[in-house]
Amino acid sequence: MNGRLVLATAITLFVAGCSAPAVQPESAPSSPPPATEAVAAKPTKSAEPAKPAEPAKRTSIPVDPPASDPPAGATDVIKKTAWVVGTVTKDSSGPCYNLETDEGTQYALHSTAGTKLVKGTRMRIKTAPTKLRIDCGPGRLLEMVSAEPLR
Repeated sequence: MNGRLVLATAITLFVAGCSAPAVQPESAPSSPPPATEAVAAKPTKSAEPAKPAEPAKRTSIPVDPPASDPPAGATDVIKKTAWVVGTVTKDSSGPCYNLETDEGTQYALHSTAGTKLVKGTRMRIKTAPTKLRIDCGPGRLLEMVSAEPLR
């Protein structure tokens, strides 16, 4: 029973809120409206038909573009680098080596083979992605698979 009372009250308040405001007797005009308003309300034959009011212009709310689909493949796949040509920047016999290409790209190379590289030597080095997280100096960390001196 209590639920029905709440529902009836809610419907009554909703309907009352949607209707036009009631005119209070105190605020009602005590004299009739001026004659000019009454004449203007009656259409005449020579009067042009009233134009419909233009709809209010709405400003659209900016909406973010819909999210795109997730990437098709894995995004953390390390691409193979293959061969890198450059100059050795520091003497080393392992496990870390440093190489700089002619374009200025620095590589921090890692290898457990014990290859001896001499500073200033031009080398062609076959590289692969490394799974180790080791600090071999400045540059992009790669695994050195093999090294060939250039003449």
